[in-house]
Amino acid sequence: IKLKLGILAHRIQGGRWDHNLHKLGLAREEDSLGSTRVPHGLVVEHCHIPDFGFDPSDLCFRFLPLSYGGRKVADAERDVYLEVMLPCHRQSGHYDSSIFPMLFMLNVIAISCLTRNFGSASAATEIMLSIAFVQVGIRLTLDSRLPSVGYQIKMQKVMNGCFWLLCGLVLESNIVFFLVKKRGWEVATTDKIDLASGCVALVYNIYIALVYFCGKKR
Repeated sequence: IKLKLGILAHRIQGGRWDHNLHKLGLAREEDSLGSTRVPHGLVVEHCHIPDFGFDPSDLCFRFLPLSYGGRKVADAERDVYLEVMLPCHRQSGHYDSSIFPMLFMLNVIAISCLTRNFGSASAATEIMLSIAFVQVGIRLTLDSRLPSVGYQIKMQKVMNGCFWLLCGLVLESNIVFFLVKKRGWEVATTDKIDLASGCVALVYNIYIALVYFCGKKR
């Protein structure tokens, strides 16, 4: 969050803000002198930003040169404005405790479906595709709540990884079924392929979890 405040009252152009008389800090209700409950346009000590958190100690004040449209003015003649900056981070507790564990377990269940490869003609594939459709529903629901930005955020990267994992498992299951039914491979041989694929998928699932949780601000 970044606010740009111009100091206009009792001040002439080129005048200086006296840091000794006017300490900069978070505004409180008494600072409004009764004119309003919350000082308009200022960050207050008890403000609440839905789905975001911040540390008041990160509040930063800087005086920067004030630009006058496209007109070029020498730095010595330019006035300044006060920039108030407060870094914020998105609170992801709901995703950490509810959404991601569900995605993780759905992936584990899909991996375990490789043991059902020949329970029937399409037992494993049908279950894994059903899980994929569940994840697509979760993705559509979350996309409506995530911020609209021009880059891929971490939660979208995680959901993409989960979806591609399921697609890989479905493809592997179909290839193994083709080798046994059409090429006459022994089931014992394809069981080794299933085991190797399951191990790789499990490692990738753990990698997705590391990508999600690493670098989080506690």
